[in-house]
This record gives sequence, C-alpha cells and structure tokens, in this order.
Amino acid sequence: MTLATHHKEPLQVLCEFFNLAWCHSHGGARVAARLLLSLYNSRRFPFELDELRCLDSQHLADALVLLEFDANLQKEVHDWLNHLFDRNDFGMRFEHLAHMWARKAKWDKCKKEYLHPVEPLKLVWKAGGAA
Repeated sequence: MTLATHHKEPLQVLCEFFNLAWCHSHGGARVAARLLLSLYNSRRFPFELDELRCLDSQHLADALVLLEFDANLQKEVHDWLNHLFDRNDFGMRFEHLAHMWARKAKWDKCKKEYLHPVEPLKLVWKAGGAA
C-alpha cells in the first residue's frame, strides 16, 4: 500500500494505533506509543522522526495520517478518544502508556506513584465510528 492509496479515516487510525501501543510489545507498538505520546504532549515526550523507519509500510502510512490529522488540531488526541468512546480517562491512559513504555518526561506525572488505576479497555473501530 502506498500513501496515495491509504483510505482509513484518521480517527480509525488513532484507535488502531492506541490499541497497537496499549496491547502489544513489539517494535512497531513501541513506535506507535512514542508517536502517540508525542501527539499527546510533545514537550514532555519528544518523538525522533528516524523512529518511523522501524514501521512497516502500513503502519508508516497510518503514522503519517495521524501526523496530518494532528496538524489540523481540533481536539487533543486523548480528547478525541474520550469523545469517541464516551469516556474521560484517556489523559490518564496516556500517562499509563508512558509508564508502560518507560518514557521519561520532563514533568514526570507518569511515575507509578502518580498513576490512578484504569480499567482494562480494548478499542474497537467499526466503519463509520467507534464501538
């Protein structure tokens, strides 16, 4: 798949990337987590562009969709996920994600002692919206 033939909706990609980062432990999941954390708060979680080289072509296309989507910011990524899934805990989930992937942050709210528990969650995207 080339970037020109990428047809996923940005919100679908956001959900899939969050699932990838939250539920998997391979290199692609690590890059997904780092990219999402940077979209969440780039000052705390900077993203090095050369990490994109670790992604397969499908995940690279998805990452570029997310970057373009975030460039036209209407809501923060955690707010989009809160809205899509009628929740209010995605900000804390991003802090957990940072802790899971041992991402050091300038203002380190992602230390274990600062994290509030979150219930298990798997995001499922159905054509036309979240489920």
